[in-house]
Amino acid sequence: MHVVMFLTQAVVFLQHSAMAESSAVAAAGTAAPTVLDELLEITAQSLVRTEVAEHYEVIRELGRGKYGHVMLVTHRQRGTPMALKLLPKASTKLHTFLYEYCVALSLATHPAIISMFGIAIESSQYYGFLYEPALHKDLISIIKPRVSDGIPEPAAKQCAKQLVSALEFIHSRGLVYRDVKPENVLLFDPECRRIKLTDFGLTRPKGTKLKLVAGVIPYTAPELSNTADAQGLPIDTSLDAWAFGVLLFCLLTGYFPWEQSLPDDPFFEDFMLWQETGLEEDLPRHWKRLTAEAALMLRSLLALDPAKRGPVSGALRYVDCPWRLEDRRSDEALVKGHGDLESNFFAAMSLLPWSQAHSPADGPHPMAQCCPVPPPCASLGLENISFL
Repeated sequence: MHVVMFLTQAVVFLQHSAMAESSAVAAAGTAAPTVLDELLEITAQSLVRTEVAEHYEVIRELGRGKYGHVMLVTHRQRGTPMALKLLPKASTKLHTFLYEYCVALSLATHPAIISMFGIAIESSQYYGFLYEPALHKDLISIIKPRVSDGIPEPAAKQCAKQLVSALEFIHSRGLVYRDVKPENVLLFDPECRRIKLTDFGLTRPKGTKLKLVAGVIPYTAPELSNTADAQGLPIDTSLDAWAFGVLLFCLLTGYFPWEQSLPDDPFFEDFMLWQETGLEEDLPRHWKRLTAEAALMLRSLLALDPAKRGPVSGALRYVDCPWRLEDRRSDEALVKGHGDLESNFFAAMSLLPWSQAHSPADGPHPMAQCCPVPPPCASLGLENISFL
């Protein structure tokens, strides 16, 4: 009972710690890590030690990733369906597991963040925790390149509004999410009227110094791409704004805007030129399927200078504007004109990792169906990017 009361009080504290004026928000940013430390300590003492089969019946696998897998289970006595995330103890530090669990628990009251059951377990082989299952899979499962330009525009706007709300909630707690990507957006209906963020293993307090030591992907902000030999970059919410902009581009086109946020990537080089001039004639060819309003929205979210990058909430100013051009005949001509260079760009989409909702048993990943077999590569997911 003491453990339950402590967790409840800690979560309530985090809910209200940043709801005052800006000075109080700054104070909440320093208070949140302290409460999280206390959550880590008490959760470590209260882990339920049991084998999964003792209390839960495994229905099927929901997904498998580099660090663990997610199972759909039901409680043997109550019949409650749940998603059980399992991380192998052999490759997972206890602190890493507890941190992800406690961050998720502290944020779970937001309607666009995955709800938690407040149960963390330790078995002979795994650490695990239970959360609400998303039976409609995730965003990556409905993005259709070359078939329907990503997802329908109304669904993209529904996603944008809910993700802005979730990210602002996280930011108000003094945290940076750091893992905005389609695989981490779970669906609760096919039209994206109800979506939820999941996976908080990379979430860190604002100001934490990070250094990229390997790998650059489309979601990697350019300021992080240049930190390999530096002392590290104090992170802030502009990192989430960048990744959010890349995600919106994917939803509207079905493809990444570039493979790497580096000057030697030709697609990123074209984008850098347009960011410098702002001229319509410099708009990259594969952006021409977007309206002027959508291009302006993304130009703000994807500003090269993080100090000039717009907040995620900036997208809300454009939700009543059209985002995608209706006439795609010119777009089809552009696709044909890109040649081998664009084929390589499209192939990058097939490197996306298996998601919580996509099991190898489901067959080829939807984002890989139009692409050749990629060269050996772990993934474009942030879980394969190393930070110090």
